[in-house]
Amino acid sequence: MFSAIHRWGRKRYEAWIEGRLPLQESVTLDHSRIVIVPTRQGLMLLIIAISVLLLAINFESALNYALTFWLIAMLWVAVYMTYGNLSGLKISALGGTLVQTGDIAEVRLRLSSAKETNRGTLEAIHSEWGAIQVNMTGSEAVITLPLMAYNRGPIRPPRFRLESRFPFGLVVAWSHLLIDSKAWAYPEPIQTPRRGDTGDSEDDKQHIDDHFIKQGSEDFHSIKPYQPGDSIRRLHWPGFSRDQIMVKTFSDYQASDEWIEWSQFDVADELKLSAIAYYSQEYFQDSKPFGVRMPDVELPPEKGVEHLQRVRRALAEYGHGQ
Repeated sequence: MFSAIHRWGRKRYEAWIEGRLPLQESVTLDHSRIVIVPTRQGLMLLIIAISVLLLAINFESALNYALTFWLIAMLWVAVYMTYGNLSGLKISALGGTLVQTGDIAEVRLRLSSAKETNRGTLEAIHSEWGAIQVNMTGSEAVITLPLMAYNRGPIRPPRFRLESRFPFGLVVAWSHLLIDSKAWAYPEPIQTPRRGDTGDSEDDKQHIDDHFIKQGSEDFHSIKPYQPGDSIRRLHWPGFSRDQIMVKTFSDYQASDEWIEWSQFDVADELKLSAIAYYSQEYFQDSKPFGVRMPDVELPPEKGVEHLQRVRRALAEYGHGQ
């Protein structure tokens, strides 16, 4: 019975928080979003102050009155200063990293203030990452939240608690935050047979390493009979011993631009994305230009780290929009 009441109360509380503190790209904290409660040390100090006040009233002791007022004043100053650590603080999204599914992504948030003041140590608290501290001594600070990438697509931070106990630790000021910032997770690369491939690893490698030949000057290709206009520098002198005038020909080998097509894979959509991730990684490691065609997405052939990251971002965003 008590557990059912607890679940009901928790559900009502979360619904109230959801309606009062919705998802936002940035939020500025004020009195309507900040809660202040005494810590264990502050509560004990308050109990001591009340006890001393009762002694002062009973024994009419001026010294006890003075001690009581001093303790109450300390608590009031703690409330004022701790509230000021969060009041006027703006929290905004800075975006996140791009990682493979199963890795840990990072989402960065900017804490900024119009006034440059020492706000002490602030803590971002959630069960997923524990307590992450940031020391804000100026007008701006950045906090990084680690998030596990369980699935492909956007990775958004859950609603978490930002709190401050600075400077005395007698009270804690906190606020719940749900910031619209996200990292992205691209699918795990999985080797999948492509339409037209044999499935044999050696044949696949030959398919990936396909080249075409063009006339050039880098590699020796063959010997052919001399024709007017051929360079004398390319004469094949050993052929003179057989009364043959021959010249050497050279060729350049140039990698062809490869396309990874959505229609090349006869598997489910998620496995197609994993297959594209695999072949794009292979082409990148072989330093070959490649392009990607997916429904409503086409990335022209390029090579390099930036192109690989664009492909991975497209795979992560597929079906989710921007």
